[in-house]
Amino acid sequence: MKKIIILLLTSHFTILFSQITYLDEDDKIITEKEYNSRQESINKLKVCNDSLQKCKIISTRSEEGTIESDRIISDLEKFLKIQLDVNKPTIISFHPGADKCNLSGSATARSRFLWHKELEKLADKIKSSNYLYIYKNKTNLKQFKKSQWFKDPKNIIENTFFQYHYPCSSYVIIYDNKYRSYFGEYSQQQVIQDLKTIIK
Repeated sequence: MKKIIILLLTSHFTILFSQITYLDEDDKIITEKEYNSRQESINKLKVCNDSLQKCKIISTRSEEGTIESDRIISDLEKFLKIQLDVNKPTIISFHPGADKCNLSGSATARSRFLWHKELEKLADKIKSSNYLYIYKNKTNLKQFKKSQWFKDPKNIIENTFFQYHYPCSSYVIIYDNKYRSYFGEYSQQQVIQDLKTIIK
């Protein structure tokens, strides 16, 4: 009898604590039905964090702020066994894993590689930069295999900049104790604009 009671209590708590919390743009709790009925647009995304059991609607696709950039660069160098020039901006492309956005489209591994190489050349014309390609989850990474990708060490990039799964991929630019990030699918021009802004 005790085993049955313990099993029932365990099941109850598992269900209770595994429920997802849904939030609107103002971080107010809404129902799952309300969340699902909301339409996504260029300026509004529906994003989730499996670990936190949270899904929310975001209306701001970019973020900026201050950060200890030297510490982050140092940690990346140590864990990834690479060298980065701390005097240059570091542009990080972040792949969250497979989703509807990065599983669709006609881009090939070669065209994606060329797109990133073109972006690197455009950015270097503004200011010579470091480029890093970081992934959370390898799923669908084969589409990007021509570039050198690194597993996010100790989830540094995810926990610091991308706490939700944003569709396709995202990026962050770190420079001189500042950062500018963009959530979800982005254009080359968006990166260039943020680079120009952060180096001012």
